[in-house]
Amino acid sequence: MVKNKGITLIALVITIIILLILAGISIATLTGENGLLTKANTAKEITKEEGIKEEIKIAYASVETDAIMNGWDINKKAEELQKELRKEDPTAIVTVEGTNLKVSYKGVELIINEKGQIEIAEKGKITINEFSIKGTKVTSITPPEGFVHVGGTIDEGYVISDDPSDANKGVDADLAGNQFVWVPVEQNQKITAKVSSEEKITSLVITDPYGDDIVTKGESDNIGKQYNEQIEPTINGPYRIAVTTESGENKKAFLSVHSLYALDTFRDWAATEEYAKAKGYENLEEMLNGKTVEEYIVHNVDFYKNYSETEDYKAKVNKNGGFYIGRYEAGDASATKERTYSTKEGTLVTKKNQFVYNLISQTDALSKAKAYKTNLNSSLLTGAAWNRTLGWLYETKSKTSNELIGDSKTWGNYSDDTFSNTEELIKTGVFNETKANNIYDLAGNVCEWTSEVYPTDNSVGRGGEGTYKGSTKPASYNYAYYDSSRRNEYNGFRLALYL
Repeated sequence: MVKNKGITLIALVITIIILLILAGISIATLTGENGLLTKANTAKEITKEEGIKEEIKIAYASVETDAIMNGWDINKKAEELQKELRKEDPTAIVTVEGTNLKVSYKGVELIINEKGQIEIAEKGKITINEFSIKGTKVTSITPPEGFVHVGGTIDEGYVISDDPSDANKGVDADLAGNQFVWVPVEQNQKITAKVSSEEKITSLVITDPYGDDIVTKGESDNIGKQYNEQIEPTINGPYRIAVTTESGENKKAFLSVHSLYALDTFRDWAATEEYAKAKGYENLEEMLNGKTVEEYIVHNVDFYKNYSETEDYKAKVNKNGGFYIGRYEAGDASATKERTYSTKEGTLVTKKNQFVYNLISQTDALSKAKAYKTNLNSSLLTGAAWNRTLGWLYETKSKTSNELIGDSKTWGNYSDDTFSNTEELIKTGVFNETKANNIYDLAGNVCEWTSEVYPTDNSVGRGGEGTYKGSTKPASYNYAYYDSSRRNEYNGFRLALYL
């Protein structure tokens, strides 16, 4: 009688255990007119992955029941589950990862956790640990020979003057000398790319703002599971990294660069709701017109490839950690009224409340700029210097991206600005609204000649023009169609010092 009771108790325990295991398995596996195998086959028809998950659930339920009855540990369960799965897929592999089982079955990677739940495993688990640009920032500067510090800091606009009496008077004082503002540029900037993956990386591509691949790595390069490199950036704009692993997993990242002393496409700044509305669209979606943001950014970017510089100061700017930009548009101190087409020469200054030095060709403007301080490499702004200045205004939050590339009417003399009450030219620096980091009139008023050129040998003017709206020709606008001999009422220039 005791013996019969013992047999009954064991049977009862086993029955309860099996029922508990089966309760943890998907109801979909247990129900249906044709049983488990039929349900698994039906799942295959829905999706490959879901079908495979159902097959593994069935095999795992059988192995787990045997494991409970026989006291198997996790390693034995892995061994037996692999045997079961290889009846259908001879290449099936089951390994132990902590308290989980990792299953490779019919080309799909899955994880079975300690509760018996089955999930598709992340394939490559690619991690882009870093995709950034870094350099060294100059934190202390000394005015060049013949200049004194007027006021301001590196971050808000460090102002110098060539008149000793202006020393430490402050940026809002009535100053006697020609004034310049320091534009900082980090030295030796490099793009750092750090990538890690749980499996072999088979492809890694880094693309510059022009859409050109500047790094291309394939299977033959044997990247392994880690990539760590510093890359020389080419221009400002959006850089892209794309990584692929041997299982086909892929991951992308974008890096917006506007800190270089280099030309700038500004395309990534344009892909915003604010910019779209400034250009007359209802929203960004309407402006993109079916394109993705990435497609919009690269669209027509080849146009910028055609630009170059007649003056190359990159090495000097990098050595010094920046350059000086004229605080004002070039003025004519000898003018008692606005210059006319009959006006030939003038007295070049970069001071407040001067008639602007307009009606000058790019050739003559470059000559006058170079003659100002030959020992300090005075010249016109390069296209790179112009773009870097706008990038600095953005970095310091002096101006928004939309104010720089979308609509500059809030801080420039345009036909639709709200402060000048005129469509005529204004004197240099007379409206505080035009000031940004202690620099005046970068937007609007005269189109400023630069040393930037287009392939047709046309010189490039920057900064907008007073007869237009701020959204038509904002501060970033470049006029690529001007012959260098052109003289116009709305053509002027600005000095720069490259030390």
